[in-house]
Amino acid sequence: MIKGIGQTANLLCALNFGTHGDVFHGDDVVGTAIFEMAFMDKEIYVVRTKNEQELSKLDIVIDIGGGELDHHIAGFNVRRPTGEKYASAGLVWKKYGEMAIRSIMNENGITISAEEIQIVKEQIDKEIIVFVDMEDNGEKVSNHVFSFVPQFLPTWLEAPDYDAAFMRAENLVYNILKEYIKNKITQFPTKKELQSRYSTIEDGILEIPAQRMQWLEEILNYNERHNNAVKFVIFPYPAGGWAAHCVPPSMEEKFKQLVSFPKEWAGGNKKTLPEISGIPDATFCHNGRFFAKAESRDSVMMMCKIAMGLM
Repeated sequence: MIKGIGQTANLLCALNFGTHGDVFHGDDVVGTAIFEMAFMDKEIYVVRTKNEQELSKLDIVIDIGGGELDHHIAGFNVRRPTGEKYASAGLVWKKYGEMAIRSIMNENGITISAEEIQIVKEQIDKEIIVFVDMEDNGEKVSNHVFSFVPQFLPTWLEAPDYDAAFMRAENLVYNILKEYIKNKITQFPTKKELQSRYSTIEDGILEIPAQRMQWLEEILNYNERHNNAVKFVIFPYPAGGWAAHCVPPSMEEKFKQLVSFPKEWAGGNKKTLPEISGIPDATFCHNGRFFAKAESRDSVMMMCKIAMGLM
């Protein structure tokens, strides 16, 4: 946990982390967030300076200082197997990414295997970190998850406080990255849970334990390999009752449905939908006809079966 920021080390904190001062970029902000996550159980003090004497006193320094996590060294050309050159965010992720993932696992009480941790580490590097590095190295500039970081730089119309702005950006990056990792690590227990339920598919309907489960990719993979395709997932709705979501034909067509709810149901609510559908406790059907609700599990099952022409 970051306890403060300044230009000199704070000996009262367990770890003093350093990067360059003044104008910041995506790679040093993201690298700091990764380090904070890896050592979330320690008190960290961030030192932003270009003073070599001060940098030499710190526990770890990135993006400056000539150490292993500085990609500005003359002749530096460390690249990924896929060819993309590392910048400081990637170097920090390479060294501390596994620790960051384990921190999020511990914080959320989720256990995955060492092999699965490496899969998550590689996915996040491929989907997020590499683009931060490429931008900083000038190899490719395109929008990515953390493209917003430069927006935190002080404008020319204000007295610049780069350290305060850096911490505002780092705090947002930290929280976004944490949620991204959390979603990534849940893919493995999600896959196992869904696989344990495939034997219970009834007329193309699969019950899942919660709406927030990230089921889409796994179920689409199942549908590609099996004839008894899942056309609807049903689940207890957080606000009460039950809900059904249509399954799309593929990730490329994820806003379409294998089977949609009937046209006349579109926009129906608890006042109008019971009469239209013939289901007394039907409460809602989205205008897009991909989502519907009812008070009971039996009724939401019935809504799915009507959509499929089974009733």
